[in-house]
Amino acid sequence: MNGAKRFLVIAAALGVAAGLVACSTVQVSTDHDPTANFSQYKTFSFMPMTEFNSITAGRIQVAITQALQGRGLQPATGTGDLQIAVLARFSREKQINATGFGGYGARGVRWGGGMGTATVQDIAVGTLIVDLVDASANKLVWRGTASDTMEPTSTGQEKQEALNNAMNKLFAQYPPGAGK
Repeated sequence: MNGAKRFLVIAAALGVAAGLVACSTVQVSTDHDPTANFSQYKTFSFMPMTEFNSITAGRIQVAITQALQGRGLQPATGTGDLQIAVLARFSREKQINATGFGGYGARGVRWGGGMGTATVQDIAVGTLIVDLVDASANKLVWRGTASDTMEPTSTGQEKQEALNNAMNKLFAQYPPGAGK
């Protein structure tokens, strides 16, 4: 493959990847204790995740670990400077899909009628709440929430990729003020 073709293939692949990330429906929000000194935190450990099965807990830990390591923190062999508590909430939302056609002629001149349909779907939404607790003071210093629609037919790999994406987006502004 010559250089021009290779460039086009790489550019197309990057475009598709960027499009997938841009289409993400993950909604995140964060809050933190403004008096906390985030530069003192170097390590983290997980509190027991008893509300999750072991497969889901493992996926969540992998996603959070990767995101935090990307922000300069390291997993602790014992209790870390930060202890991580994870909670989940599940809900259902209504999604209305409307489609229509007809009704306009040339140059936007309305010529009558038209048809449309609307369908209503129940969509499963999952929210992960991630708390970072200062282990020495036993004090909450940071909270992040990530919500997204859930696809029940996703494979294990798709679920891991979705969690990785959500946690990377959630921790993008950690520590507070990073990116300003």
